[in-house]
Amino acid sequence: MFLLPFMKARLESWEDRPLPPGAAGSPPKDAFRDRHERIVAVESPGEPEGEGPFIRVARSILGYEIFPARVGQPVVRRAVQAGDSVGLRYHLLPGLDLFFASRVVRVFTRELADGWWSSGFTYQTLQGHPEVGEETFSVLKRHATGEVRVLIFAWSRPAWPILMPVLPLARYLQLAAGRSALDNLEQVARSASRAPSPV
Repeated sequence: MFLLPFMKARLESWEDRPLPPGAAGSPPKDAFRDRHERIVAVESPGEPEGEGPFIRVARSILGYEIFPARVGQPVVRRAVQAGDSVGLRYHLLPGLDLFFASRVVRVFTRELADGWWSSGFTYQTLQGHPEVGEETFSVLKRHATGEVRVLIFAWSRPAWPILMPVLPLARYLQLAAGRSALDNLEQVARSASRAPSPV
């Protein structure tokens, strides 16, 4: 959905939309697979620190405050929960935005497995989204060393035929958005503590 600056982004028209065919399950062979990963901080070994980098990044991810403002504006009603629809008002061109939404299918909070703590969520695109696919945003902490890293994993393929002639540009913008998310979350990890809230 295209939006002009005076138009408001609304989730209501997306919340009852189904997942498009192929959005759930294993990625198709022709899907793009992206992995963005970066060490953003180091804490003391052990559990995540009370207001340390892991908690700050987890709070940002679970609030869908992932991308910098120059990339897009999140549209959510609360910290993400499974079944929620979340939207992004993506700044495509000066004076022209795209608005699209996805459905949260999994949320994980301070889980410990294989020596790593993790928090984050996975969503799948809804019908009307320019892509068909799935994306997981997570922050991890190695229990033994305190290393904190951000990991974004996604698979996708174009949903709109209009994108095919401009697929190289669309892919460039898609990958740039992933890198900007790492930059933004690294800044969150290094920022001063905000008011505490459980994650």
